Amino acid sequence: MPSFNRALGAAILFVTALAAPAAAQSATVKVAYVNSQTILSQVPGRTRVDSMFEADLAGYKAIAMKLQDSLQAMVATYRKVEPTLTVAQKEARTSKISEFQNGVQQKMSELEQQSQARQMELNRPLVDQVKLVLEDVRVEGGYTLIFDVGGQVNPIVAIDKNLDITDRVTAKLRLMPIPAIGGKAPAVPVKPVGTPVGAPAGVKPPTKP
Repeated sequence: MPSFNRALGAAILFVTALAAPAAAQSATVKVAYVNSQTILSQVPGRTRVDSMFEADLAGYKAIAMKLQDSLQAMVATYRKVEPTLTVAQKEARTSKISEFQNGVQQKMSELEQQSQARQMELNRPLVDQVKLVLEDVRVEGGYTLIFDVGGQVNPIVAIDKNLDITDRVTAKLRLMPIPAIGGKAPAVPVKPVGTPVGAPAGVKPPTKP
């Protein structure tokens, strides 16, 4: 998950920042690195978070589908009656369709933002757990800096694999209890986009979840 990777990268940078003053005071700098992708796949609670997010995501997708169906029904109805409409009526109908479409697009954007916020909320306990373990391992190993070689942008082109402490971090994570995860998904803060004009029988306007 991209958001988790960014958060984990920030956690690793946080640990590095804590150790930075020591580097300035010591002639010996001890470094190590981890692969955040590996930690991501093995951190306890990962399956639970993924399952909860997929359930929430299904709800967001259902809302998006209803919006798209309402818009398609509105357009289909207009096309059926278009030959019988006057120029003024056509302009009024197309204006309403355009307005409704803009509202749908706005709602889609809000749904995407909501899902991203939910994903970050679910991942936060895991990120905090990783942050604690990284700092513990750094202190125990006497490391000055810990780098991440698993990010999307990796400036390191060559490194001694003996400096890899990923397994050490994941092993320590397995010994820790899974943190409290979840909470009820917040309601999507979106406004109704209005009732489709000329919607066929049985088609209702999208409702607020």
